[in-house]
Amino acid sequence: MALAPDTPRSRLRALDGLRGLACLGILVLHVWMFDHGDAGRMPKTALDYAIGELRLGVALFFVLSGFLVYRPFVAAALDGRDGPGIGRYAFKRAARILPGYWAAVVGVFVLLRAIDHPFAITAAQLPRFAFFAQNQSIATLNRLDPPMWTLAVEVSFYLLVPVVGLLALRLGRGRGRQMALVAALLATGAGLIAAAHFGGWPETTTTSLVTNLSIFAAGMAAAAFVHGREISRRSGYSLIVAGVALVVADAVWHELGLTPFVWRATLADQPAAIGFALLIVGLAASPARVRVLEVPPLTTAGTLSFGIYLWHFPTIYLLRAAGWWSPDLLVALASTTAISGALALFSWKVLEQPAVRWSHRVRRTADTPTPRTAAAARDRSRAAAEAALAAGPSRT
Repeated sequence: MALAPDTPRSRLRALDGLRGLACLGILVLHVWMFDHGDAGRMPKTALDYAIGELRLGVALFFVLSGFLVYRPFVAAALDGRDGPGIGRYAFKRAARILPGYWAAVVGVFVLLRAIDHPFAITAAQLPRFAFFAQNQSIATLNRLDPPMWTLAVEVSFYLLVPVVGLLALRLGRGRGRQMALVAALLATGAGLIAAAHFGGWPETTTTSLVTNLSIFAAGMAAAAFVHGREISRRSGYSLIVAGVALVVADAVWHELGLTPFVWRATLADQPAAIGFALLIVGLAASPARVRVLEVPPLTTAGTLSFGIYLWHFPTIYLLRAAGWWSPDLLVALASTTAISGALALFSWKVLEQPAVRWSHRVRRTADTPTPRTAAAARDRSRAAAEAALAAGPSRT
């Protein structure tokens, strides 16, 4: 993953650390949910309230995806060059997610059938999961591996990005026009959230891109703002502090119910999404550093986040079915993290990383000009190299 040719490596580590933080936060949340339920749902402590708001890790994932996946398209528009090829883009996205995801779908299917878990699905329902359509049916929604619902939303976003990218290219190099485009997406998403609440839309709709569009759009806005721009260290820290404050305010607002429900339902987690976008801008466009995001445990979790996200819930299933689940929250966290981390490492080394490297080799081979066309292709190759540096092999 690279942001620009001159972007310091520390900024890349910080974004990996953010992804790792989101992933581990969701893991902690889900282990706590089982622990809290087993304890008879005792009155919540301040720590319980804080853990409950780790749910915002999903919004952070979506904002990061909006930033990283859309960045090559808006970078091309702002630079006045051709955008990424749609075929290449689709190939890269498929190589990144399908091997690990399909392996998890099959593995969890076998596990749940073996332990006779109530969330098990039939073989006839597998194609819905294989093609990310599980959220569109009540029969499969939140079954098998519940966190997978977000992958279906992610893939919907991947399909939308080239369409928005084409509009961005048509709008040209003006940053104001590019920001207006993503602002329109954000406003549309906000309107859809309100419509879903007042219209009583079903869960099959509220677990789709329709009501999550504004979260991705916040990350897209960050990408449009950051490209080709460097802000001061002081401005970077100011954005980071403002972003964190917005995220914390969103969490407190929701957890304590500080306003009537209608406001919380219609605004949802858009304040947190904007906060995450400000945080990303502060980290990616300035020399400001948050060193805790660069520590190896977090950056490693960021690298393995896809596998950990896919396998931590099945790990909980397995531990509970085998009678190995501990009533001690820290022990349950340690065992879930160890097993899902090992599965994620295997997935990364055996499936995900080889697929990503293979996709890069195929792309390089396809882009290699013949001797007769080398001179004519020189400028196009240089532009492609610059685009690759701007886009990078994101791990979203």
